[in-house]
Amino acid sequence: MKTLALRWKLQFIISFCLACQCIHAQYTDHFPAEWIDQSIIDARGIQEKIKMLKEDCDWANRKGSKIDVFWLKTEKGNLFGHVYEYIMDCDNLRLIYWFADPNGLGKVVDFMIEDLEDESIFVIAKKKQLKNRKAYQKYLVPKEK
Repeated sequence: MKTLALRWKLQFIISFCLACQCIHAQYTDHFPAEWIDQSIIDARGIQEKIKMLKEDCDWANRKGSKIDVFWLKTEKGNLFGHVYEYIMDCDNLRLIYWFADPNGLGKVVDFMIEDLEDESIFVIAKKKQLKNRKAYQKYLVPKEK
C-alpha cells in the first residue's frame, strides 16, 4: 500500500514539473505580455517598456534566465516574486513577476521592471545576478563614476 501511495505522489510531482516546464517553454520566442493585466501596466507606468519588449526586442536571443524566487508577506496575503534577468539587444532588464502561487502558476498579481545594473531589494541571491557573473560582464555597459 505504501508503495502505491509513493508511486502516485512521485507521478504527481513529475506531472506537475513537466506542466511547469511546458508553461515556461512556450515563451522562449516572445515576451509574454498576455500574462500581465493592463491595470498593472497602467498603475506601474510601464506602457513604453512593455511595448519595447513586445515589438523591439529580440526575445528569442536573450541571455539570462530566472535568478531568484522569494516570499513576501503582505496585508493582502503571501506573494511570491519570480525574478528574471535578461541581457537583450534592446535593453538589460530585471523582470519581477508576482504570483499568489509559490510555483509561479496562475494569474500574475503584479509585475515590475528594473534596470539590470541597479541594485534590487527583491534579489536575495546576489551571486546569481548577471552583473555579478563573469560570463556576462562583456554585455554590460560600465557605469560612469
